[in-house]
Amino acid sequence: MLGVMASCKYIIKKPADCLLAELFHFYLLLKKGNKVSTKDLSQKIHNCEFLAFCYLENRLVGISAIKRPAKSYIEEVHRKAGVWRNIEEYIFEVGYSFTEDDVRRLGISGTLKQMLQEKIIHHHGMVFSTTAVQTSQRFLKSQGFVACGNPYQGKYDDNIIYFEKRI
Repeated sequence: MLGVMASCKYIIKKPADCLLAELFHFYLLLKKGNKVSTKDLSQKIHNCEFLAFCYLENRLVGISAIKRPAKSYIEEVHRKAGVWRNIEEYIFEVGYSFTEDDVRRLGISGTLKQMLQEKIIHHHGMVFSTTAVQTSQRFLKSQGFVACGNPYQGKYDDNIIYFEKRI
């Protein structure tokens, strides 16, 4: 397993700096995860602050992103979680994370999300993330995110937990 991690190549890019093929493969892997609506998904990917890619022997095996969520989306997430905050402070969301089944539990997603967070440390505001995946929840807690509000039912998952932290 350590050999797999040593063979991984991690890349962080702004969407505008990505090749069309990179954006397309990001889209396909995200769609494969079956956790997001494909409506306007290409536009949402292009709107991200950063995209993260993990390649294993030239095969894209993991992705994640720092998203710039729309205010309406932030309001919706806060409402579902029962969190009442000034949404003007919220600048980013950690999301669009997916890792291929055959390389899960090796730390790829955590490495991508850690690298992404390093890209935004000079910003000031709130960053949030939502997840029903327990390994992702543990990772977020280890990175200083705090669970807030109540678990809620999403379109693709049960018991989604809302996390946030100030950067």
